[in-house]
Parts: sequence; structure tokens; C-alpha cells
Amino acid sequence: MTKDLSGSWLKIIAMLSMTIDHVAYYYGCSNPYLYELMRTVGRIAFPTFAFLLAEGFVYSRNRQKYMLSLFAFALVSEIPWLLLNHDGSHNVLFTLLAGLLGLYAIENLKQHWAIAVSVALLGLVTLLVDTDYSWKGYGLVLIFYMFRGRPDIQTLFGIPLMYEYGIIGIMMAFSVIWLYNGERGFIRGKAMKYAFYAFYPLHLMLIYWLR
Repeated sequence: MTKDLSGSWLKIIAMLSMTIDHVAYYYGCSNPYLYELMRTVGRIAFPTFAFLLAEGFVYSRNRQKYMLSLFAFALVSEIPWLLLNHDGSHNVLFTLLAGLLGLYAIENLKQHWAIAVSVALLGLVTLLVDTDYSWKGYGLVLIFYMFRGRPDIQTLFGIPLMYEYGIIGIMMAFSVIWLYNGERGFIRGKAMKYAFYAFYPLHLMLIYWLR
């Protein structure tokens, strides 16, 4: 299989997929087939973001700053998220942040019991706080990290974990991830990096304003 997609292209695909999904979810669609198609395409987004997060953790030169940046954008994103959702849930950036904290625990704690307890507690927090994709999304980040470089094993564990979100869409997501060529791509520099982060709260706010 030819691997033609850089990390930058994965980001663009994930952002487009997420936007399509949110347009369908928040605006609805009179055509049920089109609605289901849009939601299915939308399932590409989260696994791709989770994969990119694990890759970013490996290559990050300042992991504390990486986590603080994600935490800051998670807080900002709560404003449009709570305006759009009234079910007590919290935005997906908190799920991804929990994933980062889990990876940090795996790499930095010395005792196996401490790693196990930390990883389990973080998963429990995502469940109790009800972050988007909850403990399954958190677990997917760990899978991408622990089996890095083994897309076959990532797929073997990842698809069963996420199947409830739509098996076709999840399979599409892993198909996209399999095309990753290991290169960073054209999205470089601080401005582009933070623009990528900012897209999430900005597109949610735009959806809210236009409803």
C-alpha cells in the first residue's frame, strides 16, 4: 500500500470530517440518507485526531507546554460547547487531554502499579465527567501510542473499541490512518499550529451563531 498522506493532510481530512459531522448533527437534514452519510464521514475525525495526538506526543520537545496548550483550548472550547449542548457533557479536547496525561504517566512513572492506577483513574474521569467519546476515546489514544508503528495491531484493537460509533465510518478512519507516511507536511510553525487548535472552538461558535 502506498502511503501518501502527511500529518498535515490527516489534520485537514479530520477537520473537514468533523465539520461535516457537526453540520449534520446540529442542523439536521431532511434527507435521512444524506444525514447518515454525513455522520458516517464524520466518524473519520476522532480516530484521526487521536492518532495525531499520539504522534505529536512522541515528537513534542516540550510535553508540558503541549498539555497546557491543549488544556487552554479545551477551556475556551467549553463556551461554544455548552451553548450547543445541554446534556452535561464536555468537549472532546478534554478527552484528548486525558489521553496526553495518560501517555505522560506511561513514560514518566517508574512503578507499574502507579502507571496502571494513573491510566485507570484518567479513564474513569472521562467517564464520570462525560467528555465527548469518554473512556473509549481516551483508550484509543493509548492504543495508538502503545502500538505505534503497528497499524495492524492498532486497527485490531481500535475498531472493536470504537465500533458503537458506526463501523463503516470507523473503518474509513483507520483506512485514512494507514495512509500516513510519517512526514509532518506543510502545516508548520506556531501560527499554523495554534490555528489548527483554534479551528475547533471557532467552528463550534460559528455553528451556534448560524443556528
